[in-house]
Amino acid sequence: MPEIATKSGIWAYLDASGVLEKGTKEEIRAAKKEYRKKYLLNYKRKQRTKKPEFAVCLSKDDGEYSKILSESKKHKSTVPAFLKLATLAYISKTYIVPDRLLIAKLEQLLSQCLNEIQLIVRLKEKYFWGKEEKFKVIENRIAKLESELNELFNKPFTLEEWVIQEINKNPEIKNQILSIISSNQNDH
Repeated sequence: MPEIATKSGIWAYLDASGVLEKGTKEEIRAAKKEYRKKYLLNYKRKQRTKKPEFAVCLSKDDGEYSKILSESKKHKSTVPAFLKLATLAYISKTYIVPDRLLIAKLEQLLSQCLNEIQLIVRLKEKYFWGKEEKFKVIENRIAKLESELNELFNKPFTLEEWVIQEINKNPEIKNQILSIISSNQNDH
């Protein structure tokens, strides 16, 4: 069987096979079908070397499939795209934001508030003693909130970091956590 011509495509293939000169309509149709089959096989082979694929089996009995399907819909994504996104987010220790547009709008709103307060602080009106200091405190709060939201959504705490942070805030939690861990270990 003749090889697939890479530059001329289907017409070179049909010409090389001789089906254009001597073949019937059915033979030409079959040759075209054979060309497409070989072309697609070759294309997929090249794609797999560039972008390896993996098959993942999800159990419907254990609820794996329904959980992943539900989350992929929440993230407005297909199941394969969601699995890729979730895996990459896990590796880079970041969150998958369900609605990036909503988060972007929230960040924009905070930024606009900050800009408005900065404008008020710059304007110097009479008879409002201490106004600038009060607005500066508000401005700092909003800037901190904007920074924390950005950090929260783009670089979330690991479980260990969160536990340490909470213990630093309230040392009594440490005993509660240790109690929970020891009771869990006794149960198993």
